[in-house]
Amino acid sequence: MQDILTDFVLWLSTNFPMFLTPPWSGILIATVSVIVSTISNLGMKRFTDMRRLKRHQQEIKQYQKMQQEANKTGNEKLLRKVRRRKSYIDRIQRDSMTARCKPSLIFMIPFMLIFWVLRDFYSGDYTIVAILPFNAFFLTGIAGTTVPGGFGMTYMAFYMLVGLGLSSILQRIMGTQIMTT
Repeated sequence: MQDILTDFVLWLSTNFPMFLTPPWSGILIATVSVIVSTISNLGMKRFTDMRRLKRHQQEIKQYQKMQQEANKTGNEKLLRKVRRRKSYIDRIQRDSMTARCKPSLIFMIPFMLIFWVLRDFYSGDYTIVAILPFNAFFLTGIAGTTVPGGFGMTYMAFYMLVGLGLSSILQRIMGTQIMTT
């Protein structure tokens, strides 16, 4: 399997050398990040009961408020109510965590293959793939290095920046964000 992926990376670098250097490398990584996040969110939507997850999240939040109030005031009646509900809340927290992890398990192997190909395509972790228009000298090291015109980011650092930035936006758009306000 490794030889097939290595051959694929060699084929990519031979036929698409423009994606090895900025700005095209940054565009490719951002595109892959959007695709991976979209597939992940679609999987979450398809394999998870989002209404149930949101309802459970609301119950957990209410329980936490009740628990804080009980601890703050020392109200015995409220403390008993909190203790009685604890096992139920623990169960729905476990169920919610399991429901959120199922789609991840389905897509884990394909996503790992994509990241492996990209890592090899960019010759490890220290190739500059995108240049930020400012100097982020405090990130020098594994995140990148100062280059003329700004700060050059490595593949992993740039993927994390784009992925973390876009995942929240995509979750809102696709309705898979379960944090309640």
